[in-house]
Amino acid sequence: MTDVRIGFISTYPELSALAQKIAADLGLALEVREGVLEDGVSHAYQLEHRGVDVIISRGVTGKKIKKEVSLPVVLIEITAYDILQALYAAKNRGSKIAFLGHKSMDFSPEFDSMTQILDVFVDRFGYENIYDMQEQMEKILQAKYDVVVSTGLCVYEMAQKSGVEAILVKSGYNAVYGAMKRAVEIVQGIQREQERLERFKAVLELTSDGILILDKNQRVSFINPSAEKLLGIDAAKFLGCSADELRKSPLLGPLLNKNNKIAEIPKNGERKQFWVSSMPINIKGQEKGRVITFQSANKIQTLEQNIRRQLFKKGLVAKYKFSDIVGRSSLLQETIRRARRFAATNATILLCGESGTGKELFAQSIHNESHRGQGPFVAINCAAIPENLLESELFGYDEGAFTGAKKGGKSGLFELAHGGTIFLDEISEMTPAVQARLLRVLQEREVMRLGSDRVIPVDVRIIAATNRDLALAVQEGRFRSDLYHRLEVLTLEIPPLRARKEDIDLLANHFIRQFALEQNKEVPTVSRPVLEKLKEYDWPGNVRELQNVIYKYVLLFDPHQDDERLLLRLMEEKLKKPLPATQYDLETITLKIGKLDEMEREIIAYLKAKGYTHKEISRLLGTSRTTLWRKAKAPPECYKM
Repeated sequence: MTDVRIGFISTYPELSALAQKIAADLGLALEVREGVLEDGVSHAYQLEHRGVDVIISRGVTGKKIKKEVSLPVVLIEITAYDILQALYAAKNRGSKIAFLGHKSMDFSPEFDSMTQILDVFVDRFGYENIYDMQEQMEKILQAKYDVVVSTGLCVYEMAQKSGVEAILVKSGYNAVYGAMKRAVEIVQGIQREQERLERFKAVLELTSDGILILDKNQRVSFINPSAEKLLGIDAAKFLGCSADELRKSPLLGPLLNKNNKIAEIPKNGERKQFWVSSMPINIKGQEKGRVITFQSANKIQTLEQNIRRQLFKKGLVAKYKFSDIVGRSSLLQETIRRARRFAATNATILLCGESGTGKELFAQSIHNESHRGQGPFVAINCAAIPENLLESELFGYDEGAFTGAKKGGKSGLFELAHGGTIFLDEISEMTPAVQARLLRVLQEREVMRLGSDRVIPVDVRIIAATNRDLALAVQEGRFRSDLYHRLEVLTLEIPPLRARKEDIDLLANHFIRQFALEQNKEVPTVSRPVLEKLKEYDWPGNVRELQNVIYKYVLLFDPHQDDERLLLRLMEEKLKKPLPATQYDLETITLKIGKLDEMEREIIAYLKAKGYTHKEISRLLGTSRTTLWRKAKAPPECYKM
């Protein structure tokens, strides 16, 4: 039932047998000893030494044990039923009955009712100690009673020795059973409290904060190891000292004199600062002590710096390295070698290449390879942010700079990238106004928030990327020449997939393994016939397009069907649906002369009907997507492609 060990001091053999039977029924560990008064106390001492958790006894013997031992002691109650049985037995042995019992324990309010039920007259004699007992027994013997009823074994034995009929009030099953249940509950309650205290103590001892506890008498009752370490003291020397004594100590005195303030403590020849917090221990509205905690100011500063660093880096980390770039072609390997050399410098880099070639993969790898690898990596797609928001995102703004500006202002991406790298993808889509501000950042290495009159120095490396011919954009007047020359300090051309078809098998199998793991499927790698088919295609969407085809292949793969036929079918679908032509100069359109904005809307509607994407239309017309929305003068939902 439980691991509670019970010591049982019995005052007569029948009680011993009953106790053992009940303990066996309940599955309790019980050790029984027999003895009364001083003998019982001696047995209790022995059981305490043997490690029992609780002691059960009865009568005066039990009361004496309770006074002497430190263990919890449960007394077997003398029930009214037990007394009733003894009086009934006495009635059958004589008419003149004396009842000798303890004044406070054995005379219950039901005593008179019991005598009336049995129709007997009983004289009552009470005692409080062994001397009273002997005196009362002498009175009983002199009065020549027929029967003596008592709860104490010693009275029973005294009466028998004097030749008087005696009946012992014995404890019944319910009384002993109840005592054992109470004993188990008491011990379990103590064990729970001990466990709670041990957990509390473990927390206090393991915490890195220094903790000092004063009891209700304002004496030191606890000092944890962290407090010893922080202050360089031996706790044993201060335990038990009063608060008044501690205030004279140069080490602990400042802790008691401060309440939620910085305390300066001389330590190792210099003054150390600690943040002190003091709180009372209130129990039922009364102060029963005080808890004083303190931390080193240096540690608080370190924690604050770590928290700031983690928050700063959240979402601003480059995930990829050069080792993550898949391919063995000489063209790709030469590009990687050149990128590694660029990473060793601090100059601005311009990445050129078609969409889907992996320009951001190279940008992240260059960042991680550089001495800025531990700093933030901030990426932004200049074509994905509306024209009126791009400037505030890049350079930030002060409170009140414009309607809807965030209270307190906002840091720009250049500020967030301080000490690291900022990656400007699709830089060709920047408006002239943003180009001018970016040029200043490149020249002066400082930014000014919108609505602010002060400059903020920034230490940032810029990596820009484009899939357009920036030199042509400069000739057409759509991109600043001075900014272009600032960006092309180091230029890296990312080769398209059609120029390195020997990498297709590595890429295809890499994507199969990656997506198969995500989908928790077993998918075979690409066979030679399928690989040849993959190499026949020019992949205008480059690696991203190949990735999409393999993803579809993994999703549709079924082990019961021919995997080669599935992938070949997907490739045949690609070959039957070539991308729309991008040679816009071959297209012509006839317009009705009218207002310029109406003619522009007509052109946009025509190109949309021909199947051109929003991105292609913006390139064809030489304007940003945001400007395109505005010129269309229609809800953006109408032009989503």
